[in-house]
Amino acid sequence: MKSRCSLHERALHGTTNFPFAVYHGRIPEWLGGFPPHWHEEFEIIYVSYGCGVISVDGRRFQCREGDIVLIPPSKIHAILRHEDDFMAYYNILFDFALLEENPSSLCSQRFFSRFEEYCQLSSYYLKKESPLNGRLLLLVKELAALWEKDFAENALLIKARLFEIMHLIRNEVTVSGEGNSSKAKVVRLKKIFSFVKENFAEHISVEQVAELVHLSPSRLMAFFHEETGMSFVRYVNDYRLEVSAEELLDSKKTVSEIAEDCGFGNVSYFIQIFKRKFSVSPSEYRRKDIS
Repeated sequence: MKSRCSLHERALHGTTNFPFAVYHGRIPEWLGGFPPHWHEEFEIIYVSYGCGVISVDGRRFQCREGDIVLIPPSKIHAILRHEDDFMAYYNILFDFALLEENPSSLCSQRFFSRFEEYCQLSSYYLKKESPLNGRLLLLVKELAALWEKDFAENALLIKARLFEIMHLIRNEVTVSGEGNSSKAKVVRLKKIFSFVKENFAEHISVEQVAELVHLSPSRLMAFFHEETGMSFVRYVNDYRLEVSAEELLDSKKTVSEIAEDCGFGNVSYFIQIFKRKFSVSPSEYRRKDIS
């Protein structure tokens, strides 16, 4: 069974000649959450209501209304529900090519190149009361508002605001002395993600994955939790649940068939954890979409 759920998000955000997009999400009303994934665009998440968990580079942040999270290109990140709380948020994604197409230009060399794949930020999570948040918040809100209008008519203004944001956060990039170590961790994580993507419908053992990345089972579980902020077992289940949710909406298979196709050997367990994640049973989830 092919899955549309991908940990390397390759969807086009915006258009080829204007790679900028804003999305509005509500957890769990519209979606259960996003398991760990990555993409080439810079992302800004603004929490407009409620409370949820956003993880970046293995660090978990309990975010509340007014908070901002910065996610550089290729950083592994996830958006998760916090207990029984609800969260509404905006995702702003853009490619640096929108701001500067010439990689040899002053801005590319001096500023954008610093946000390379394994860069780190001194602050991914900007609380509402932090000084940098106060300087960014109006710009972020304006970008969300401009997108809801005719963005083509506001293209110059959108780019101007993005330049302002990059100017304000340019000093957040830190030089890590663990460049090779960080790269090795990301390569290992992506190998794990790819394995789960290809084999989620089958039984996946910790021992099997540990051997794949040359770690002991106990070290694999500790490593995965350190880098993603969640257990390996939870990640596998979350991935399977996201795929099963798509199947419920896109196919006429029974709940039992979908559970089996997504790697759940026990239908009762599947229904239990599906309801825990989406707040409704699989059957209710399907009927909710139809209505």
